[in-house]
Order: sequence, then C-alpha cells, then structure tokens
Amino acid sequence: MDVLDQPISALNVSRTLKTALLDAGYKILGDIGELSPNDLSSELGIPSHQAEDLFAQIAALTAGPSKQPVVSASQQAFHPSQIRASTAADLLSSAYLPRFSTQSSSLDNLIASFRPVERSASPAFPSKKGKEKAHAGSIVPGMIIEVCGPPGGGKTTVALGIVLSARMATVSGRGSMVNGGDEVEEAGEVLLIDTEGGIAAERINAMAEILTRTNVSPRDLTRGIHFIRIHTQVQMIGFIHTLDEWLDEHPNVNLVVIDTLSYHFRQPRLEMGARRRVMELVKQKIGQATTVHRCAVVVCNQLATKLLTFENKPANFDTGDRAVLMPQLGDAWTTGNTLRLLLFRNTSDDELRYAYGSMSGSDKNESFWAPFDIDSNGLPCDIPAALSHKIPPSPPPFDKTTALMLSTLPRLYGQ
Repeated sequence: MDVLDQPISALNVSRTLKTALLDAGYKILGDIGELSPNDLSSELGIPSHQAEDLFAQIAALTAGPSKQPVVSASQQAFHPSQIRASTAADLLSSAYLPRFSTQSSSLDNLIASFRPVERSASPAFPSKKGKEKAHAGSIVPGMIIEVCGPPGGGKTTVALGIVLSARMATVSGRGSMVNGGDEVEEAGEVLLIDTEGGIAAERINAMAEILTRTNVSPRDLTRGIHFIRIHTQVQMIGFIHTLDEWLDEHPNVNLVVIDTLSYHFRQPRLEMGARRRVMELVKQKIGQATTVHRCAVVVCNQLATKLLTFENKPANFDTGDRAVLMPQLGDAWTTGNTLRLLLFRNTSDDELRYAYGSMSGSDKNESFWAPFDIDSNGLPCDIPAALSHKIPPSPPPFDKTTALMLSTLPRLYGQ
C-alpha cells in the first residue's frame, strides 16, 4: 500500500484531531497532502503547531525509514519538543468535538441552554472536501450530567439513549468505515457501568436494532460499548480507584455512563467520614475523566426524602415540619459545572413527563424545564403531536409531586 493511501488512524495524533479530520472528510493521508498547514489549521480550527506537526509526520512517512532521524529509546519516550504551550483560545477552539443526543430534541435543547452560547452555537459548514457537517445533540466531551428522579422517571432510558447516540455518531454519522468498509474506526467507544443489575444486554441490543439503518448493523453499535456490572460497594469503590487507569488502557472511550452511582452508597452503616472521602474520590476521578481523558460523564442518581424544619434544618419524623425529595448524594460528588436533570411525572391525571435542569451547587434559583416522552420502543422522544396541546405554558409544579409522594409516608411507617 502506498504511504498516502494509509488511513488517518496511521498518524500519531490526538483522538480529537483524528475525529476532526474524519468529520471534515479526510480519510487517507493523500487527502491532506493537497493543503498547507495554514489551510488545515484554519479549516479545522486547530493551533498552527498541531497542523505543522501533522504535515511533518506525513513527510517523514513519505520519505521512508532511511530518511527518518534515528533516536534512542529514551528520546522516543520523551523529547523536549513534545512539550508545547497552548492558549485558552486554542483549547476552546475545537468545534469538532463529537456530540451526543438524548434522542429527544426537547431534552437536547434543555441541556444546550446551560452551555455557553459561543460553544453551543455550531452551525453546519462545508469543509475542503465539500462535506457538510451538521451537529446533532448537545452533550460534548468534558461535560458532567447528573440524571436523577423518582422510580419510573426514565433515568436509565435517557442514559441508554445517550449511549446509543454516541455509538451512532461514531459508526454512521461520521462515516467511520475505513479500508473499503472492512474495518470500523475505533473512536467513540462508551463505558457503561450498571450497579443495580437493571440493564440487560438484550435491552441494549433491542434499542440498537431500532436505531440502526440499512448500512449499520446493531453489532456495529454494541461492540463499542464496554459493559461492566458492579455488584457490591467494595467493588464500586475499587473500580472508582482504578477508573483513571482503565481509561488510560481504553483511549477510544469518550463517554462514561454510571447507572446508578448512589445505589451502593445508600446503606446507613457507612460512616460519614468514610462516605465523605469516597465522594471526594468520585469527584476527583470524574474530574480526571472529563479533563485528562476528554470524556463526557453521565451519572444517574436516585432521590431521597429529607425531613426539614421550617428553618430548613435537618429533622426526623417527630420534629420535621416538611419533607422534600433531593438527589441522594447531594452535591458531595459534583463539580462546579455539573448539570443536573431532574426527571419526574406530574399528577396522576397528567400523561406527560418533565425534566428540570439546573447547575449543581449554583446559588441562583434559575432553572429550565422541558417536556419529553418515552416511545413504545423504550427510547426517549418528544411529546407526540396528539398530546402537544397538553403541554403547560408554565413549568409544572414539582413541589406538588413531592407533596403527593410524601403524603403516603405516615401510612408506610404506621403513623
């Protein structure tokens, strides 16, 4: 095979840059040879030194082994020229990050409303190869999203919708078949962690069959999903400790989904100091996943009933004046930029599902909401046209839902 006929994956460049090249329509090294470093830098929105390094690699490959400089093993492992500085503008300039969808445009728009305008507004534009790139979805690597809600709210369904969207974006949306369709490009893999045992492989495969089209098979989607089931609290803590190393060994993963994080930390016998240390560890490892490994992280959590006094102080059934439903782990594990989606249903005579969005730990009371639904195939979707007239003009009162759920507590506890 001629050097210029080799796929883009032959280059020793970052996964993000490979994704940008493939999205722009560059499949083999020969496609890039017609450009200059400045042209490629302008088109992809990457720093000029990255484009120059890329062209230097292609030139070295074209020259052959006899023309390439001979260096020692230690020089190959580390060389001062590998250390480069990047400005903040360079780090924020990548408009080609993969985007994942919840499968519901109303939920996607809700998520997009919490992202900066300059990053969320990415219209389609043509590349040098004449390929238009239209972004679908509003979740990008680097984001942390908490999906919480009462049982039956749709947490797992939304999480699986995002998982399959990430795989669809890789297998079909990016046209990632290389070498004549014999090999699927290995970018855009997903780590799916199940702690409750509620996610069956058959369920994922059935959802994949619904989403696939004529040129994509369910196997193409599912073989890029790393599925791990964690049965105990000890296993969960151990895996959190090793998450960074696991992502090092699987550099193609750009989405991590945990369903659910709170499940193994519900036991009251876990001492508060130990619980606090575990939550700090979770915060650290999730932060590394988003910043060092450039993954998006989606965490599902359950709700817990908190009894409070009128002064909003913790209380029990004897001293409490009111009760509220809150995410079970609170803000103990979240970073300052965690987006929290609260899924719920309204009163019994309301057929719709709703989602509230807010930034975790924010002092502002600002929040946004959106109606959504789950179709007969078990996938998130928008409200059907037949029910669109039932969408309320103002946000539904979640406090009313809380009151209805809490009104049964005295009977449950024999009071």
